[in-house]
Amino acid sequence: MLVVGEAASQHADDLLELIREHAAYERTTAGITREELLRLLTERHIPVRLFVAQSDRLQGYAALTFDHSLWRARRFAHLDCLFVRASGRGKGTGARLFAHVVDEARASGADRLEWQTPDWNRDAIRFYEREGGVWHAKARFSLAIS
Repeated sequence: MLVVGEAASQHADDLLELIREHAAYERTTAGITREELLRLLTERHIPVRLFVAQSDRLQGYAALTFDHSLWRARRFAHLDCLFVRASGRGKGTGARLFAHVVDEARASGADRLEWQTPDWNRDAIRFYEREGGVWHAKARFSLAIS
């Protein structure tokens, strides 16, 4: 039976493995350490919420943060990560995890959920479109400042 809920410190090792699988899937690496992940899981003042989908083992995870839109003058949620390992795909795991994130974002006062996915990840794009997501063409930038 699949259970979706808030990640906790007992999930740290398996969650770190999932985060690294996700980074490899997206052709990059994840620099987060176990200690940093434990801090995210235990220190409530850090503005990130982590959720897991678990059956016999962790099948997926999602990371949710919040921001404010100046143009819309509203709080919105940002789905920083959503990943389901290969063994959990095609079984409704991603849909359950995504629905949980939407519910949590709504309950936290957000009026919108935003996210991004690599443009080559056609499976994810189809998934998000099935879930009601609307594609917004924009170039995404980042700048290392430390």
